[in-house]
Amino acid sequence: MRSVSTRRMYRRIPTGYRGSLFVHGFVQHVVVQDLSLNGLRIEGDLPPPCGSLVAVRIWLPDGMALDVDQAVVRWSNETQCGVQIISLSNEADFRLARHIECRLTRWSE
Repeated sequence: MRSVSTRRMYRRIPTGYRGSLFVHGFVQHVVVQDLSLNGLRIEGDLPPPCGSLVAVRIWLPDGMALDVDQAVVRWSNETQCGVQIISLSNEADFRLARHIECRLTRWSE
């Protein structure tokens, strides 16, 4: 039997950005460890379980917040979780894409 391998659709960039995770009316301060156009890895004290719907605010280095209106937790352990972005505003989508593009461009120079 062949093993099935999966590849990420988008490149992830390491970040370490401050963030806030909103789940079931509660706010948790977290660190966004990596970021892509369709997901992110979050580190915090009490990650939500798989399948949870969450919202995320990410503080970019320029001091501006980027809001993910809705995401779903795809995996979770004691201190981290991975979330897939479901919806964000057109402006946030553009800013996320531009931020990632700039970071990737800096790495390739």
